[in-house]
Amino acid sequence: MDSRERCIRAITHELPDRIPLDFNCRPEPLRELMNTLQLDSYERLLKALEIDVRHVGTKLRGGYLPEGVEVKEGPYAPAYTIGHWRGFEVRRDLWGIESLWAPDHTYTYTYLRHPLQHIPLDEYVWPELDADATMSAVREARRRYENYCLVGGITHLWEIAWQLTGFNEALKMMYREPQTLERVLDGVDRIRVEEVKLLCDLGVDVICDGDDVGMQRGMMMSPEMWRRFLKPRYKRLIDLCHKRGVFFMFHSDGWIEPIIPDLVEIGVDILNPIQPECMNPYRIKQFYGDKLTLHGTMGVQSTLPFSTPREVEEIVKERVERLGPTGFILAPTHAIQPKTPVENILAMYRAALRYGRVGHHL
Repeated sequence: MDSRERCIRAITHELPDRIPLDFNCRPEPLRELMNTLQLDSYERLLKALEIDVRHVGTKLRGGYLPEGVEVKEGPYAPAYTIGHWRGFEVRRDLWGIESLWAPDHTYTYTYLRHPLQHIPLDEYVWPELDADATMSAVREARRRYENYCLVGGITHLWEIAWQLTGFNEALKMMYREPQTLERVLDGVDRIRVEEVKLLCDLGVDVICDGDDVGMQRGMMMSPEMWRRFLKPRYKRLIDLCHKRGVFFMFHSDGWIEPIIPDLVEIGVDILNPIQPECMNPYRIKQFYGDKLTLHGTMGVQSTLPFSTPREVEEIVKERVERLGPTGFILAPTHAIQPKTPVENILAMYRAALRYGRVGHHL
């Protein structure tokens, strides 16, 4: 059984030969992991760990990213340096969002300026999908990874919307200026619809919509507001995917239990990451395991950085026994963070291969 069939069987709740595996890691632990295994490429690492999923994304152009600049990492889009402030680098990304970056760590930033606080919405320059660049990259990925489950990531809806307006302002708009917030969401969603259509037509197996609406102990907004502003837009994308024979994965960190029945209702196939610091994976499996495939569950805030390798192995064994043998893809709940022991990362994947075989599980 190849990786693609293994994942599809898990998603459709048929028996795979083992629990499928996915991977996500920040550059610092990735370098340590590759050095430990004496590997010289990311793809060789994925094969060594027997990872079943490969990821692709879309490319955007225009907006507020000038041509010819040195492109750097932004919060959610390519960015470039526009100056420095109190020892921090200031970057502006393709959406016009400005952020402060720590000099000695990757992906350590805070927001500085939100474009719709100083640019009228009617004058805002929206990015657009770079269809040619996206088609070239995704076609190559589909050809290269024909035996793997190919997941296509798209632009976030709520997260980009509030980064454009400011977080507090977006929440206030729900009550004071709902029509303005609807216009912002619609502007982002127009891009998302184009992305989904193109990715589906190019042959991805899964569309992944990452859109954090949960916090550690609650939701960012009431479930009622989520249902009003976000749920209908998610449903439209899910319907597009299903009409094209593509599965839909919804990602939200944090606690989102009140809206899981809604996600089932609108057709979500895969729920990620089931963050164990916020929600009990076994409870979610008990109530929704016949309707959703769970993806993740290995905590990057707790288990992976702070357990011993033996403890990691035991947790993986328990996850497999209680969340498998189907409807489950084991993965870290987000990018594995700096200073996570390499021994723990290896223990997770080795235990998954040892205990995740369906014959072992049964």
